[in-house]
Amino acid sequence: MPHIELHLHTKAGSADSSISAEALGQRAAELETGALLVTEHWRVWTAWEQTSFAERWGVKLYAAIEQTTDAGHFLVLGAEPGESLPGDTSALLDHTSARGHFVVWAHPFRHYFDTIHTSQRPPFEAGLSPEQLAQHPAFARVDAIEVENAGSTERENALALEVGRILGKPLTAGSDAHDLEHVGARRLPVAALPADLGELIELLRSLTPAAP
Repeated sequence: MPHIELHLHTKAGSADSSISAEALGQRAAELETGALLVTEHWRVWTAWEQTSFAERWGVKLYAAIEQTTDAGHFLVLGAEPGESLPGDTSALLDHTSARGHFVVWAHPFRHYFDTIHTSQRPPFEAGLSPEQLAQHPAFARVDAIEVENAGSTERENALALEVGRILGKPLTAGSDAHDLEHVGARRLPVAALPADLGELIELLRSLTPAAP
């Protein structure tokens, strides 16, 4: 069964990543990963880059961007190379909705349980119940929620899963790899690889939580 790895970064578009495109292709091929969703921090890979990567390594590549906002990080599928995205969450979701982009709230509860500077904390008051957290207005507007992130703690992921189930939104998992060691840390088994980004989005839309 083929696998897709969602949410990872390379030096080709993320200053905090140590993974070269060449190293990513080699590693993904070794792991027999069928496709990757690369979500760079400051750019979207061009169609030529995606095609060249696939031809070189035999691994399909879909391109998106991880946008940082005042409420956290959002994976935007459908953004075009060079497209300017707002840093304000409400403005970003207005922008993506108007253009039909698919948005995943990435690791929404990273550092929620930590005692750190408020600039590093997610936009939720401490000590809220999952039901209260689910009322944040951005949750109603995103298309999916990342509930399993290899860079987050088990407790953070468990809370994201509980909130995601309350909301009934599509739930995704991602490696969030920024170094070669974490490539392959989370992969999604699929019956068949999506032919393009549009088919990948339709697959993600189907990842809703099972009824209890």
